[in-house]
Amino acid sequence: MIRLTFLFLLPLFAVQGAQPPPKEKPPTLEQVNEELLAKGALLVDPLTGQVLYARNIDDTFPPASTVKLMTAWLVYQKTGGQGTVTIRDEDTHVEPSSVPLRPGERVPISELLHSILIGSDNDSAMALARTVAGSEDRFIDEMNQEAMRMGMTRTRFSNPHGLPGPGQRTTARDLMVLFDAVLSKPELRQIAQTPVYFLRTAIGLQRMRNHNKLLGVYPGMGPAKTGWTYEARHTFAAAASRNGRELRLTLLKSANKWKDTRLLFDYGFANLPPALTPTVASKLLAASPAAAEPSPTQTTNKDVIIQPEPVSYTIRKGDSLTGIARRYRVGVEDILLINPMDDPDFLVPGQVLRIPQKSKTP
Repeated sequence: MIRLTFLFLLPLFAVQGAQPPPKEKPPTLEQVNEELLAKGALLVDPLTGQVLYARNIDDTFPPASTVKLMTAWLVYQKTGGQGTVTIRDEDTHVEPSSVPLRPGERVPISELLHSILIGSDNDSAMALARTVAGSEDRFIDEMNQEAMRMGMTRTRFSNPHGLPGPGQRTTARDLMVLFDAVLSKPELRQIAQTPVYFLRTAIGLQRMRNHNKLLGVYPGMGPAKTGWTYEARHTFAAAASRNGRELRLTLLKSANKWKDTRLLFDYGFANLPPALTPTVASKLLAASPAAAEPSPTQTTNKDVIIQPEPVSYTIRKGDSLTGIARRYRVGVEDILLINPMDDPDFLVPGQVLRIPQKSKTP
């Protein structure tokens, strides 16, 4: 009798033990303020340009390897990712992160772009800089000129790879401007969210793993660029998507970027307001520092036009942007606003577009 009772109760304990743990509550603003480790941080909704969280976004800090976002941007602007690089001995004298490349070998520019955005290889950054500008010094001049053109007024570059250099600095606001630009190029965006890449150089085929430890681990984690040096500590620019909405963050001088990223994205997605009338994010970020740090949900109905969630559409063979716009009764320019493209006439089957819907007044 005792044995039967014991066997009867066993399944009950098993069922109780199989119950999923209760979901953790998303962090509050107070928790974020208390637990965030980064000295500089910015979290934005790129669909609306709304700032969801900001901390010291105009204070300057060393950028570490997030510098390679500017290197990739300039190289892509100049070459479109086409062409090859002949490696020189001077390209290989930078440490610690390297392929390593061998003097005299020829490597496609597209391979080196993968190398700097996925593997954060410093020798690849040096080779690209020298090739597209003629010398490292000229490339650094071009980096700083481009930063000023983009409105990154508090940023200064002193090398193309991000190791400590005299005066090299950026801000969370400036880094977001650069990150937005890089993500506007579909090829660079895809590279920055590639988990594993097989790089072929003179030393053979190498399996290169993305330095972003949250890729494939944190739900919705997308393109990102990591950085770390002893001086800069952890730096990061990252995007994540959930339910058709993407958020982007930048972190500087963090003791733990993985913890900070989870904290900010969890907070942002839990407190994401209805989409406002689409605006250009850079316009909001160009506002005064005081205007960039409101209460994350501080809006009034008279200022808000509620924008329904965009719907997702998977491109099929033969589709055109004009045809898709006509089907959903929106303008082509409305689609391009939230789906930046290099060539709107070239649609890739399988690519997912976000299609805006007609707005409603509150």
